[in-house]
Amino acid sequence: MREASSYIFRSIVRFVFFLIMIFAIYLFLRGHNAPGGGFIAGLAAAISLILLSLAIGLDGVLRILRIDPVSLAAIGVALSLASSAAPMFVGKPFLTQSDWHLHDVPLLGELHIGTPLVFDLGVLLVVIGISCKIIFILTRSMRGEGLDDDELRKYSSPVELAIEKDQGEVYDAD
Repeated sequence: MREASSYIFRSIVRFVFFLIMIFAIYLFLRGHNAPGGGFIAGLAAAISLILLSLAIGLDGVLRILRIDPVSLAAIGVALSLASSAAPMFVGKPFLTQSDWHLHDVPLLGELHIGTPLVFDLGVLLVVIGISCKIIFILTRSMRGEGLDDDELRKYSSPVELAIEKDQGEVYDAD
């Protein structure tokens, strides 16, 4: 995605990006007492990143993220798996919930933290990572850029043929 040429659009999107991210945090934290949680918060955060890529360009968003979206998703899977399997090490069943109640936390008072929050954080990271990677790859493909050599090695089968040539020309594999 190229950077938008409209100054007004870029300015509004940067403001809306932060509003959507705050809403995503609200959805994430609300999910333990009401509908919401990691999945819907991850979708909201991914939408804000995709919207930001329309304003500042794909390269700008990748500089902000500083991590490959697939790596972000892998960290999320590891986090969710760790929070799910941790109870097994103390003789409890898989996915057993544990809660901690912290009293007299400055500015917050009482704070209740549980393993479902950690699990949902992993889900949030998976959804952000996979959603952004799919959209970013499709965007680069539509621009005729395709995958770079590192991404070809990581994400494609050795027997696949690329759709695009180096100059972005589409060709028939037959």
